[in-house]
Amino acid sequence: MRGQVLSAREVNGLTLVSLAGEFDVGDRPLLRRALEPSSAATRPDIALDLRHVEFMDCAVVGTLLGISTSVRSAGGCLRLSGLREGPMRLLRVCRLDEVLCVHDTVLSATAAECGLHRARARRDQGMTPTIPRQPARRSATPV
Repeated sequence: MRGQVLSAREVNGLTLVSLAGEFDVGDRPLLRRALEPSSAATRPDIALDLRHVEFMDCAVVGTLLGISTSVRSAGGCLRLSGLREGPMRLLRVCRLDEVLCVHDTVLSATAAECGLHRARARRDQGMTPTIPRQPARRSATPV
């Protein structure tokens, strides 16, 4: 079944969009239109219910990254929920499950504040990058 938008509505001040079917490069315009914030939403956050999405390709993941960047620049968070095994595997292979806020349930994804985003921000603030020191090189010939 081709990708389709099941619904788009406001929940807890954010926009919740439910999708179904199979999404590929041809569905990028549909996704961009569907993932616009609801006029009723009071927060820039967008929650995406993917429970009924059977397949998505890398082009769709790229579109989600672009939308996530736009939402973050507006002070919000793109929250994905209900990922099936195939789409979740794609996110993990690309290590995007560490970048995007991936929730197990729609309820968690539509909470007033994104617990994952908040926890990740706290973790990142507490971490200071360290540069590993290279061991001194030893000469191969005895001196």
